[in-house]
Amino acid sequence: MPPPAVAVCPVEQAIRIVGGKWKLLVVRALLLNGPQRYNELLTAVTGISAKELTRNLRELAADGIVARGPSDTPRTAPWSVTKRGKGLMPAFKRLLVWGRSLNATA
Repeated sequence: MPPPAVAVCPVEQAIRIVGGKWKLLVVRALLLNGPQRYNELLTAVTGISAKELTRNLRELAADGIVARGPSDTPRTAPWSVTKRGKGLMPAFKRLLVWGRSLNATA
């Protein structure tokens, strides 16, 4: 008899998708500034290396959080947040409120 299926915890699933040092910062840059080309994102996300940005964009795209927009050449196609990625906006707003409270109590 096969083992019972294990239910995936929604929090664990969300952390798997947006966890890590850079993913939320990449999404934040796209949410705040709109679609951006690779080099614009590299500048917008302070401290990220080109290798890390590439890896994070690929992972976020694989999970349906970001996508490449139309362009004459694929290399210059801007990145943007998908409808699924825009669903993170309420979480960002809560993080903003929480972050401000940290500064107020420090």
